Amino acid sequence: MTIRIGTALMAALVAGFASMAAAQELRLVAISTIVEVPALMQSRDGILDGLAERGYVEGKNIRIDYQNANGSMPTQMQIANKFMGENPAVIVPITTPTAQAMISGTTGIPIVFAMVTDPVKAGLVPQFKQPGGRVTGVSDAEPIGPQLDLIISMVPNLKRLGFVYNPGLDNAIATLEVLKVEAAARGITVVESASPTTNEVILATRSLVGKVEAVYVPNDTTVVAALEAIIKVGQDVGMPIFTGETDGVRRGSAGSVGLDYRAVGHTAGLMVADVLDGKDPGTIDVVVAYEVHDKLETVINKGSAVKMGIVIPQAVLDAADVVIE
Repeated sequence: MTIRIGTALMAALVAGFASMAAAQELRLVAISTIVEVPALMQSRDGILDGLAERGYVEGKNIRIDYQNANGSMPTQMQIANKFMGENPAVIVPITTPTAQAMISGTTGIPIVFAMVTDPVKAGLVPQFKQPGGRVTGVSDAEPIGPQLDLIISMVPNLKRLGFVYNPGLDNAIATLEVLKVEAAARGITVVESASPTTNEVILATRSLVGKVEAVYVPNDTTVVAALEAIIKVGQDVGMPIFTGETDGVRRGSAGSVGLDYRAVGHTAGLMVADVLDGKDPGTIDVVVAYEVHDKLETVINKGSAVKMGIVIPQAVLDAADVVIE
C-alpha cells in the first residue's frame, strides 16, 4: 500500500522534527530555591547574568527549569527527584536546605550552589579548596565584623544583642557561631531566641523585649520570611532590628552592611558556565562572596531607625552608601 503525504503536511513534519532536534540541543540548567524572598531572587537573576556573560542564553543554547519549593522541604525533595529524572547538565540550588536536598536526592549530576553560608558545616563539600566530588559553589557568609561595628555605631550602649533564628538550619547555626566570637571581642553578649517555624517568629522576637538593646536577624529563610513582623515589634517597643543582608533594610530594618546578591549570583553563574564548558566541579574552589566582592554596601533606613528609638550620628549617615528616609 502506498501512503501519500501532502506537501503542507510534509513541511509541518519536517519543521516539527527540526524543532524537536533544536530542543534536544538545548542543555538543561535546573535551578531551585526553598522560598522566594528578594535576596534569593536577586541571586537567581545574577546566575542568569553570569551564564549570559559566558554565552549561555535561555532559548539559544540552554533551557532553564526553575522550581520554588514554597518553604516546604518535602516539596524540595520532590523537586530533587524531578531534576534527577530530567538529568540536567547542572543543578543550581539556592540556599543551604535546597543544596542539601539536591545532593541527597540526586546522583552523578554536577551541582553549583549559591547563597550557602557555610557549605562545609552543612555537609555539602569537605573543604573550600579543591572540594572534589560533584559539588562547588558560592558562600554568602555575612561580613559579621563590619555589621557589628555598624550596630555599635548606631546603638552605642549595646551590651546584649538578640539573635532570632531557626536552630534547624545549618546556615543559621554557622552564623551564630561566628557572631558569638565577633561579639565577644567587642564586649557584647549574644542572647538567642529560637523560632523553628515562621509562625513562631513574633513570639521569639517579643521574648527578647527588655533583655537586649538590639536584635540581629541572620540570613535565615524561616525568619526572614516574617521580617516585617519582627520590624513591627521593634518599632512598637523601641527595640532596634538589624539584618544580615541589606535587602532587609529596604524592608524596614534599621541598617546593615552587606553583599550585592545579584553579584553573588553572577559569580555562581560564571561557575555554572565553567561546568557547562566541561570543567570538573570538584576542581573549582568554593568562593566566599565577600572575599571576592570587596565592596560592601552600607544601607541605613533612617525613618525606621527613628521609630525604633535610634538617634543616628551624622557621621554614620555620611558614611552610608544608601540612606532610606
